[in-house]
Amino acid sequence: MATDVILKDVNKVYPNGFHAVYDFNIEIEKGEFIVMAGPSGCGKSTTLRMIAGLEEISSGDLIINGKRVNDVAPKDRDIAMVFQNYALYAHMSVYHNMAFSLTIRKVDPAEIHKRVMQAAEILGLVPYLNRKPKELSGGQRQRVACGRAIVRDPVVFLLDEPLSNLDAKLRGTMRKELMNLHDRLNATFIYVTHDQIEALTLASRIVVMNEGYVQQIATPKEMFDNPENLFVAGFIGTPPMNFANGKISEDGKYFEHMSGNKLKLTQHQTEILKTYRGKQVVMASRSEYIGIDEASLTSNPESTFEIEVDYTEYLGAYTLIYGLYGGENVIAKVYTREPIAKMDKVKACFDMEKIHFFDIETTKRIR
Repeated sequence: MATDVILKDVNKVYPNGFHAVYDFNIEIEKGEFIVMAGPSGCGKSTTLRMIAGLEEISSGDLIINGKRVNDVAPKDRDIAMVFQNYALYAHMSVYHNMAFSLTIRKVDPAEIHKRVMQAAEILGLVPYLNRKPKELSGGQRQRVACGRAIVRDPVVFLLDEPLSNLDAKLRGTMRKELMNLHDRLNATFIYVTHDQIEALTLASRIVVMNEGYVQQIATPKEMFDNPENLFVAGFIGTPPMNFANGKISEDGKYFEHMSGNKLKLTQHQTEILKTYRGKQVVMASRSEYIGIDEASLTSNPESTFEIEVDYTEYLGAYTLIYGLYGGENVIAKVYTREPIAKMDKVKACFDMEKIHFFDIETTKRIR
């Protein structure tokens, strides 16, 4: 498959010496939906702005459609950008907002009309073409911003937190619309968000960043199932992973929690942890791999522990139990309708087949 965008050893250093992005490397194939995710200040928006040409690249190479574009003006990079605040012209109609970029390029009026109408059809905006932005809902304004990008027929679409100004219900609707739009256009999307739900639902691959460094690049499933390090494990997933500190027993058969509780390792875990016998490690578990029902407890008799309940959240199909495991925070996602009160002590067990272990010094997952 053709490669649309390549970032090779891209760095961003500001005049004051602040290093915002370190050695960013990725090859993005045509038609991919890449989501760059991470907390505020991690460098994701700076990277997007370097691709757009709104920030200068300090070192490294940016290649779009086979051409090095480090010194190419934004308007000549064959990209289109959708911003968080829509950036619509309040005095213009929807039609003229969508047509504006083509008008200033002196594109033939007939071609402009054709492209605007095609984009309006795709986005369901035909009934609103004569309205001003103030007469539209937040979701409709976001679609106009997308339409303005579509009419340019770019190689790459860049989207900078485009849903962050919408309420939760509308964000869900717009995620579906963006997925459908991506499928229809078969174009390359690079999308920035701090919302890991958006990352998991939209991406063909996710790029997780922290403090300017790329932490992991993987499909949503790979990243959820096999986080590269403790940061990714804590960032991807709702609720986040549970972490427990302890050591591997001298015989290599048990994880000994700091509370004294012992959990029997699987044969595979015993093998990969053989160089960690007697050493400190971090154990990590998804909340859904903790059970409190009789069947789970019977199936996992050597991985039981006790949760001292702090509070619970009943969410209809399941309940989240927030509590302590030997003094450390733990969240269990359980399917029970039985009432669980604060300060209750609930017997639980880990599904040890789904447990990860991390090196306490490097923070990397032990393979």
